[in-house]
Amino acid sequence: MKTLMGLSAVLVLGLGCSAGVLAQNAPAATGSQAPVRFLVVADRESPMSAASPGRVSKVYVQLGDSVAKGKTMVAFDCSDLDAKHDAADAEYKAAQLRYEAKAKLQGLQSAAALEVELTAADVNRTKGQLRIIDAQLAQCRFVAPFDGRVARVHVKEGQGVAAGAPVIDFVGTGTPKARLNVPSNWIVWLKPGAHLDATVDETGQRYQLTVTRLSGRVDAVSQTIEIEADFTGDTSRVLPGMSGRATPGKG
Repeated sequence: MKTLMGLSAVLVLGLGCSAGVLAQNAPAATGSQAPVRFLVVADRESPMSAASPGRVSKVYVQLGDSVAKGKTMVAFDCSDLDAKHDAADAEYKAAQLRYEAKAKLQGLQSAAALEVELTAADVNRTKGQLRIIDAQLAQCRFVAPFDGRVARVHVKEGQGVAAGAPVIDFVGTGTPKARLNVPSNWIVWLKPGAHLDATVDETGQRYQLTVTRLSGRVDAVSQTIEIEADFTGDTSRVLPGMSGRATPGKG
């Protein structure tokens, strides 16, 4: 009898422990977890900086402007490069003419093959120099890489800018995302497609977030994992830089 009672006690304790483990691993849809902070980020962003020293000649946009892909937002004064480009272009065209003339003379057996090859090499050399200057000129204009809005303009017309200095911050106009660090034990149930309930601090509006990405590692110090999630519903009042609180979805 004592043996049976002992076995019963062990079974009860075992069931109790199993229930505890199941409770810990249960989906967070119960909403028992404490809220976590999130940051609203743009779907795309491009902080542009100067590749080389220069002076701003023209600023075409202002804070908050909507800009189409390919439009120039800021231009540097590159008159020296423009002059070098004109000179290099003239050299390239002259090299082409010399090559064409030598090629015709070779057809008349009045020019050696070596002479033709040398003029062809000169064409390639001057063409390469022209392409280098074209690449440098491209750095004189800051062009919108996608449809978006101006988040910040760091420069003014006439201002000298050092290499690496910020020029303009540009963000996409697509649906913003939420970025947050959640407890690592949420991994038990947290997967792409899982839902979170969120409230934006600045507006008080509530949204459902759909998890889209999970980091490939857990932060060993904070025991959290970074995730990204998409907003559902009307996000016209949600701007990058806003923040809020999120809890596991209830269903």
